[in-house]
Amino acid sequence: ESSLRQRKPCNCTKSQCLKLYCECFANGEFCKDCNCCNCANNLQHEEERTRAVKSCIERNPHAFHPKIVKGGVARHHNKGCNCKRSGCLKNYCECYEAKILCSKMCRCVGCRNFEESSDRQKLMQLADAAEVRVQQQTAAENKLSMQILGNTPVKHQTLSINGQRPPFTFVTLDVIEAVSSCLIAEADDNQLSEVMQERQVLEEFGRCLFQIIEMASKTRGLLF
Repeated sequence: ESSLRQRKPCNCTKSQCLKLYCECFANGEFCKDCNCCNCANNLQHEEERTRAVKSCIERNPHAFHPKIVKGGVARHHNKGCNCKRSGCLKNYCECYEAKILCSKMCRCVGCRNFEESSDRQKLMQLADAAEVRVQQQTAAENKLSMQILGNTPVKHQTLSINGQRPPFTFVTLDVIEAVSSCLIAEADDNQLSEVMQERQVLEEFGRCLFQIIEMASKTRGLLF
């Protein structure tokens, strides 16, 4: 369901998914499509699961509160992370994944997820650049699709012998402009070498051509 929060499947093997280090259980959710073994975090083991929930709350009344909470202006991790080797710059660090800085609540080792960290700043810049690039690419591809779909033929356009519209008649100035936008968006990546940029542009050009040919095929048999 697109309306439901997406989460990673758990991989528990010994806890029966009834411990707080099982993310499904800690979030108050049943396991679904997970990779766990001997799971009891489901309706079939409801009594056992209820006892485990009650036991956790007795030890810690805030056990099932959200890990990432908003306090004042900024968000923070309610419990803090426990990273040992990642420097808190990988997505399995819950602070970094939530795009927040580590705090005094964390018990991490070798942390580089703090405001002045040059490593963190570089990673965030790369992530932002990648997000912008994806948005540009999506916009360019959508524009190409709209131009092809809206490419209504005029009476003087060439028809083939069988009365069908040849594929080359789809290549109008508007479509060429949209293809160029796709290629520019694909090439606009300073992190790649010239060889890789050229390769990506050629691959994108191939995708654009395929899209034009596919649209021509869909109109086959339609007379204008």
